[in-house]
Amino acid sequence: MLGQLTQHIPSTAVAYCQQLQQQFPFGFRIVRPRRTRLGDFRVLPNGTTHITVNADLNPYAFLITYVHEVAHCAVYQTYKRPGKPHGRTWQTQFQRLMAPLLTEAIFPADVLVPLRYYMARPAATTSAQPALMQALRPYNKQSDKIQPDGQQELRQLAEGQLFQFQKKRYVRGKLRRTRVVCKDIQSGRSYAVLADALVMPINEN
Repeated sequence: MLGQLTQHIPSTAVAYCQQLQQQFPFGFRIVRPRRTRLGDFRVLPNGTTHITVNADLNPYAFLITYVHEVAHCAVYQTYKRPGKPHGRTWQTQFQRLMAPLLTEAIFPADVLVPLRYYMARPAATTSAQPALMQALRPYNKQSDKIQPDGQQELRQLAEGQLFQFQKKRYVRGKLRRTRVVCKDIQSGRSYAVLADALVMPINEN
């Protein structure tokens, strides 16, 4: 796993992240981007635990997501039945595991300030803290920074607005905490898309 991590997180955090994997053993895989989540923790049918993180995240977002999922793993291995997925038990574990990383040796100052604020009461996703999302965005891959004129965050669109996202057309639905329920025009299926996702509004005038 060490080889995978060195390509996706700050070099100063690699040893600590490897230590977490040894402390709370889990399978790990970097996967192609998903529209509804940045990472995932699962307990497989054979009882083993498995973590995935999206490949397109910048190093700081990747690190936060990785530790977020390790916190789920730590809670499961410690309590087995921990209650709500992002309840107080998980929050406490996430705060504990992130604490050694909250320094300028790991995160740049412009990310560290909103990250510390977010970690005071972490939510299910970093998109619950717009200031943190704005601080992370400049560190995205260069190809991700170059956005066509007119793109907006999904949360900024009115309910019922048509938009294009990842080459598909959707109708914007209701906001549910950190995600927006959106209907795929072609398939008719609904998806919960992160509210801070950049989308292209479609005006049919």
